[in-house]
Amino acid sequence: MLETDSPSKTFIGVRFVLFGFDPVNKTKLKSKLVGGGGIDAGQYSEDCTHVIVDNIVFDDPVCAGARNDGKTVVTGLWVDHSLDIGMPADATSIMYQPLRDLNGIPGAKNLIICLTGYQRQDRDDIMTMVGLMGAQFSKPLVANKVTHLICYKFEGEKYVLANKIKKIKLVNHRWLEESLRNWELLPEDNYSKSGHELEMLEAAAKDSEDEVEGTSVMQPSYENANKSPQSLQVGTFKACEMPKTGEVQKISHNLSGPEGVSSVVNSKDILVTPGKRSRDDHASCFDNICVSEVPGHLDAGGIKGATSNALPDTQGRTPISTRTSDHLEFISRSVERPSHSDAKV
Repeated sequence: MLETDSPSKTFIGVRFVLFGFDPVNKTKLKSKLVGGGGIDAGQYSEDCTHVIVDNIVFDDPVCAGARNDGKTVVTGLWVDHSLDIGMPADATSIMYQPLRDLNGIPGAKNLIICLTGYQRQDRDDIMTMVGLMGAQFSKPLVANKVTHLICYKFEGEKYVLANKIKKIKLVNHRWLEESLRNWELLPEDNYSKSGHELEMLEAAAKDSEDEVEGTSVMQPSYENANKSPQSLQVGTFKACEMPKTGEVQKISHNLSGPEGVSSVVNSKDILVTPGKRSRDDHASCFDNICVSEVPGHLDAGGIKGATSNALPDTQGRTPISTRTSDHLEFISRSVERPSHSDAKV
């Protein structure tokens, strides 16, 4: 392996304090932060910029007080994801917020959720959100078990089967995001468009806004020159600049990406509940998923694929542009993600 003499600068400008971690994980996380240029504040203070918590709920006095003081409050997952992309991930992503209840959203434990059409990191983030809400994730579509199918496009084996089974709800990724943000299972009817349809609508809206701006101003404007184009937004991975000491980060986040050919299973239940892990640790989170995957951008193909353990590629992150709405905007980073595949799932 090639080694570099340059130390990581991922957390330059971060003065952190940790709460709720057991001694072992606290030591590991502190090492990652300091190794990336962060400074251990030791205890909560005025010049602390980040409060990083574990097993502490959103309304805990520690979190509430830190937010009132303008601190950035995130879970340890933010640290791992930031290291993955080499700069601070978007701290406003719903994935990095402390849970409102460690037992999950009321009623979510009865849900078994599958996905189709989402690619690479988008898939990974959807799995993470399923775990955060307290539901179970099934990689193959087990016809008599799955309750929800998260669709990027309304096509492919999983969609065809799910569309024939009335009890399976067809939704897009926004249902997951907004259910987490509101901490309740929202009505599925409001999320009946596919992820691809959302992407097209957002792109059209962006074009309309640009046209209006272009015709209403006499002189050329470069305000939006460096903004990336709108694309599908699912979880969050917006790289952001560290605030100066005492300042509050104001960031946004985004997502995008399809999947390949997914497997459809009509037999036994193959389930897993994603845990709170770093992206490099996902393999151990899904040891119980017995489905093979085609290398590259494809899922396991057909019923024959449901035989061996595999995980989506956790390194192919797709950048997402920022949005100003209250929607969770999913993954954006300094390196570009491949555009959505048209492969059917």
